[in-house]
Amino acid sequence: MPATIEGEETRLAPRSLVVRRSPRSSSGKVPAVQTARASQFAKARAQRSTTPEEVPEFSRPSVLQPKTSPRGSSWLLPLGLGMFCALLLAFAGLVAMSWSGRFIDDVHYGYPRTTQVDHMVGHEVDPRVPTHFMAINLKGQVIIFEVSGGDPAHARLLQGPRLVGPGADLAPVLLTFSGDTRHPDLVVTVDGLQVVFHNTGTSYAPMR
Repeated sequence: MPATIEGEETRLAPRSLVVRRSPRSSSGKVPAVQTARASQFAKARAQRSTTPEEVPEFSRPSVLQPKTSPRGSSWLLPLGLGMFCALLLAFAGLVAMSWSGRFIDDVHYGYPRTTQVDHMVGHEVDPRVPTHFMAINLKGQVIIFEVSGGDPAHARLLQGPRLVGPGADLAPVLLTFSGDTRHPDLVVTVDGLQVVFHNTGTSYAPMR
């Protein structure tokens, strides 16, 4: 059967779907909804006790500080490397100079060290042919050969200084002439030593 709801039109609906309304109050006023004021929220916040556990303290994440080297170590290492390189360069320079000097002597004087020179000294048989001198550093012993111009059969041997020490056999011999232009003296210079042979007019004799 159709159900009839009070104050409504007659509708055809089963009774299970009928909703019964509660009776309205006599006054007919809708109860007012109470809203909370801002002051009430402020009081409620003031009444709440805040603890460090509830409000964690803000902390800025720590920045990793770069590791600094001990004072002075930043320039000690480059200084030490520079000094070491300077020593290596100096040693290499000394070795190069020694090697280059020996190479030049090998090319110029050979081995054993030999020096040859021609000069007019007044001992010549033929005045047109100068006397030939040859000085040899034979394992540290200096020997000078004199071959008079025009008379090779009567060569003379002069004994020079004796050198000692490492590298004595590598020292070249230098022959120069000084004094009288017609009968000059023979000056032998080797390894910082200087020996003078006096010209007697027909031969050379070591000066005492």
